[in-house]
Amino acid sequence: MIALFLVSAIFAILCYRYDPKSPSLRWVVFLLICSSLAGLSRAIVESFIPALNKNDMNFDLLNTFLYSLRIFTGFVSIYFCPYGILMHAVVYSGRFTSKVIRTLKYILLIPIPFMVETTVYVPDIVPDFDSMLYWAVPYICIACIIHIYAYITEKDEKKKKSRFITLSLMFPVILTALILNYIVRAFNSSNQIWRYVVFFLVISFFIFIWKALGSGSLNGIKLRYEREAREKTSKVVTSGTSLLNHSIKNQIYKINSSLQIIQPHSHNLDASCQKAVEIINKSSNHLIEMVDRMQSQTQEIQVKKNNCDLSELMDETLNYVQKEIEAKCITIDKVYESNNDAYCDGTHTKEVFLNIIKNSIESMDKRGNIRIVITKGNGNQITVSFTDDGSGISEENLRHVTEPFFTTKGRRGTNFGLGLHYCYDVMLKSNGNLHIESELNKGTTVTLTFPLKG
Repeated sequence: MIALFLVSAIFAILCYRYDPKSPSLRWVVFLLICSSLAGLSRAIVESFIPALNKNDMNFDLLNTFLYSLRIFTGFVSIYFCPYGILMHAVVYSGRFTSKVIRTLKYILLIPIPFMVETTVYVPDIVPDFDSMLYWAVPYICIACIIHIYAYITEKDEKKKKSRFITLSLMFPVILTALILNYIVRAFNSSNQIWRYVVFFLVISFFIFIWKALGSGSLNGIKLRYEREAREKTSKVVTSGTSLLNHSIKNQIYKINSSLQIIQPHSHNLDASCQKAVEIINKSSNHLIEMVDRMQSQTQEIQVKKNNCDLSELMDETLNYVQKEIEAKCITIDKVYESNNDAYCDGTHTKEVFLNIIKNSIESMDKRGNIRIVITKGNGNQITVSFTDDGSGISEENLRHVTEPFFTTKGRRGTNFGLGLHYCYDVMLKSNGNLHIESELNKGTTVTLTFPLKG
């Protein structure tokens, strides 16, 4: 059982390191702590105490401590595990609001205090498996049903794949625990077949490591290290461009100051010199505009979130680009569900919409189509998708489109390759997500996921 204790503890640390802020992963960590405590509880009576007896170290104070620890770890591991399994299913499904989740978190604990009275503690802890048939077994069965329902009804293909990976890891462990640890032991508490649960847990552990390293995601999140790398890159870009912008602006202001001295006397110059002064003036103004635009796209983003109607923000954004849409005879298909309130920064969100729509317009020749769908996602989310039939993005470029200064349009005008990087940064700071799917010469779909205010 020392193996169960160690594997579960390492598993819990790895899951927590993935993303400490992920609610679903926190419940996975809770379950793994229960599993680890189960291993520790058995290790106390099967390994630690026998080893102490063998070496004549079984003095009273230590025995009392180990007995108390055995009771505590045994109680927590056996009774809190079904609760954790159901709570993880509720949170991970995304089908329940924050208010419902908070309520269930307390209501589902109700059976556990009653187990304090019905559990035998002397000479060793014997859990009340008979009573658990009426609450723990239903908890686990309901959790399985919620997981399956969430997988079947998932619309996002990427999330559906992630759910399948999660279920393939969890179901073998959950079902063997249900049958061998809760149902079989209700009829024969001395049956040791429950030990096979460890076998399935170890297999899931290695599959977890393989999937995490291979795909970089689990439970619908990317590896925390990838996100940290992006954030560090953003900080470097912000500080570097700020320094560059400051230096360029200083030089431009010197040029403008010199022009202010020359211009009153420009009538004394010949025509070619006057033309040169005019060109210098226009070029310096153009440089200032470009520097200001670059600075606005690279400066640290501060989001101020409140409830915003995404359909209203979308319509306002479409008005900004109406001339470009009409010039290319592009048709816009809008599909809005009712009540499209999301918890986000309205100003930055409109800018994100604008960047994505402009990219779609630029990718199309005349008479293209852009389909915009705003729909409720899973319980606490709302999604906005933009689908165009433009030129698309190659698979190689698709991996880099959210990186700063990467562009497939060439370095023309005020295009710095910062648009999608800005969009990604805004969504990250809004606790949302940006996902891009594209096929060369067929089109692109950009999906934004926003949180709802709980």
